[in-house]
Amino acid sequence: MMTNTKILLTQKEAAEYLGTTVGTLNTWRHYGKDKIPFMRWGNRIRYRKEDLDVWIQSQLVAPNNF
Repeated sequence: MMTNTKILLTQKEAAEYLGTTVGTLNTWRHYGKDKIPFMRWGNRIRYRKEDLDVWIQSQLVAPNNF
């Protein structure tokens, strides 16, 4: 049984998921900042939700132990 879960997100959907803007995603992609994986078909950019989740986890910073 297949679920109707969307696998590929548009730039707008990815930006909303990450709490940022499409412009910020474009800047990160252009300058290679933060290395969020994406897919390109012609002029279309798509992000996999699972890649965004991995990126989010990689951004966690452990608090310093004082």
